Amino acid sequence: MRAERPEDRWSARAAAGSLVVLGPALGAIAGGAVGAAAGLVGGGLLAGAANRFFERRTRRREAALAAPFPESWRALLLERYDHYERLPPLWRGRFESDVRLFLAERRITGVGTPVTDELRVLVAASAVTLTLGWPDADWDRLTEVLLYPDDFDRDYRFGGGDDDGRAGEAHAWGTIILSAPTLEESFDHDDDGYHVGLHEFAHLLDVVQGEFDGMPAGLKGSARKAWPQLVAAEMERVRQGRSVLDEYGGNDPVEFFPVAVEAFFERPAAMRRRHAELYATLRDYFLQDPAAWDEARS
Repeated sequence: MRAERPEDRWSARAAAGSLVVLGPALGAIAGGAVGAAAGLVGGGLLAGAANRFFERRTRRREAALAAPFPESWRALLLERYDHYERLPPLWRGRFESDVRLFLAERRITGVGTPVTDELRVLVAASAVTLTLGWPDADWDRLTEVLLYPDDFDRDYRFGGGDDDGRAGEAHAWGTIILSAPTLEESFDHDDDGYHVGLHEFAHLLDVVQGEFDGMPAGLKGSARKAWPQLVAAEMERVRQGRSVLDEYGGNDPVEFFPVAVEAFFERPAAMRRRHAELYATLRDYFLQDPAAWDEARS
């Protein structure tokens, strides 16, 4: 993530210009010349407010990046997150910057459980893992992360049974729910291909026009055309027990992508060896190569 993105500057100018033009026009329709004058003043005030919004955002990000990355956070990530440990030095620095920006801007709320500093860092690490290769990504689609004290059922009651218990849920409007204990367990078991944080944040990369459709947003060209057939073939391998992906990925095309993301970051060498096309597609999509980083680390 960047402190200031090029599109932020463009958006501020476009919003300001539109408000200055529309204000007098709407005012004229409502009240003639007097209304046009009032609209000009109002449009100018709103344009100034739009510019200040983007300026405050940039200053907030610059302040977050100016602060040193806490040593306690770095120690936590080195101890509990294998993907952070495998990152080359330059990428690790980017990761730390993204964590700071995420925590400066995104709301994390506990529901019946305290939100500790450790949990905040683990939530942020889950999110920025996916977007680390995209400097202009900032999780604008995310509205809030809710942390629950336990798994939950379809009615959001804690302690959901085996049949309908769930450890996480992503909503198309931008809310993510995570079971705090399961999130911690996901970091403690780093090679089992199951990570509730990665899974639920991956769902938000799949939202198109308010719905999940199973197609990763931003997938382009031949990879986009090949994705449906690749998913169908890989889901069949999951159902036959011939896959390194969790069996949950064979149930629904919408669930396949998050499950594949979990394996990509938690079992990259096995995925590259046994699912070469899928690994290459995700490598090019995320602009990250965890299997190669593992080899370099070895």
